[in-house]
Amino acid sequence: MNDGERKYEKRLDHVIRGEENIRKGRPTLAEVREYWGKANIPQQWYSRKEPFTLAWFNELAYKRYNVYYDYLRESAEFQWHPGEEVLEIGVGLGTDLVEYAKHGAHVTGVDLGPDQVMLTKLNLELHGLPYRGIYEASAESLPFSDEAFDHVFCFGVLHHTPKTMKAVDEIYRVLRRDGTAIVMVYARGWKHYFKRCLIHGLILGKWFRCGFNWQAVCDEVSEVHGSSPKTNVYSRRGVRKLFRQFPSVEIHKKRLGEFIDYKPYNTVKLPKLWRNILLLFGLEGLLGENWLVRLQKVPCPREATLWEVMFKHY
Repeated sequence: MNDGERKYEKRLDHVIRGEENIRKGRPTLAEVREYWGKANIPQQWYSRKEPFTLAWFNELAYKRYNVYYDYLRESAEFQWHPGEEVLEIGVGLGTDLVEYAKHGAHVTGVDLGPDQVMLTKLNLELHGLPYRGIYEASAESLPFSDEAFDHVFCFGVLHHTPKTMKAVDEIYRVLRRDGTAIVMVYARGWKHYFKRCLIHGLILGKWFRCGFNWQAVCDEVSEVHGSSPKTNVYSRRGVRKLFRQFPSVEIHKKRLGEFIDYKPYNTVKLPKLWRNILLLFGLEGLLGENWLVRLQKVPCPREATLWEVMFKHY
């Protein structure tokens, strides 16, 4: 057996034993760009209408805000930034940026891939909405001056970014002193522990095949198409550490997700009563799969005590 055959046999053995899934260092931006392009751009599967038409974009928005992420209608603050400079990092198909533009914001967007840039421009133009610019750029190196934006929106991007802390630094840099940022990263909710860890990791044995590497399991099973270059899933403590340079950090757990909010892969959804009960008892804060984080560079005023409210303040 020559050297080439030996290398081939060794690689084949690694594939069979699942060792190819073990993360060897940080993924590159090129790997992330390639993975999230074309058919892997999120939301496309929400609609069966003719792709790239106004009706297609409209149905994607309807499904996003009424089925899959209904909390965004209020929590993203679409209507509260008219006349302000708004940046979205990771525009995808431009669905969220369109909402900011509809409400009068001066919008700018960036994404790693040319497909996302092109589709976001198309979405805005089909809706007849103006925009400052949509650029192909990395969250780790934004092509803007310091304190250029009143509001930054970044949904489901940072947990895939190779140098996540560098991207957080960039958000801080481009945000004006009195500005706000809203960021979503994945949370360790019921889906993480039950589906990723218990079912895929232990019962299906992926944790063992990945060399007892939970990060590799998360990378493999966290996205619709599987095997992402990087997918981090955060605890509350991890979120606070990630955004520690911001004086004001508000963290809320959102989205009960599969079987409760929507039918995964058109299978089954529990009766709405179950969702209402979970919300009534505040269990979304325990079971939710998204961390929605609101950030400000200006510290919030000191919180008053109950004694002060009752006996001191008028």
